[in-house]
Amino acid sequence: MAAEAAAVVKSYVDDLTLALAQMEAGSTAAVLETLVVAIREGRRVLVAGNGGSSTAAIHIAADLMAAAAALGGARDTAPQAVALTENIARVTAIANDYSYDEIFSRQLPGWARPGDVLLLLSVSARSANLVRAAEVGRDLGMTVLAAIGNPGELAPLAHRHVVFGQADYGLTEDLHVALGHMAVRVLGGGDACRYRAAVDG
Repeated sequence: MAAEAAAVVKSYVDDLTLALAQMEAGSTAAVLETLVVAIREGRRVLVAGNGGSSTAAIHIAADLMAAAAALGGARDTAPQAVALTENIARVTAIANDYSYDEIFSRQLPGWARPGDVLLLLSVSARSANLVRAAEVGRDLGMTVLAAIGNPGELAPLAHRHVVFGQADYGLTEDLHVALGHMAVRVLGGGDACRYRAAVDG
């Protein structure tokens, strides 16, 4: 059993290393630049995904808000990063009263302003609720970004997108979180965010 686990660890690390090496720098940088400019200009960034990507959305939104707080700014122009998966009561109410396909799109009119950013996270890029969110986001004048494991239906709807992780659920979801951490590092001027005790020794 230990040998089997060790083999899986090595295989996964090798696959993740390859997926990182294959990340297209230009498209990744374009997505990051859009996120960072939006935060610096005090715009809202709304993030959505299903399953594991739903928790990645919450993680990314929380990190972006923490990074944005360091930028200062007046309260009325302070940026906001919100995961559309945060409020389970709202999500399940929309799913129950309307359709699961509308759990994100029906939240957008209450949050979004023209020029805000919608970041969609998906492995398949075919989820009906994310496709619908992209369509509504565009109609509302949002900039739609997609971080996806496969071009699917989201790539042509996004203003900018990056495909990574070889459509493997684990790898793509790992890279969703990595993308959020890259955005935080850009907002911080490019410096690594290290735990102080580790830095101080």
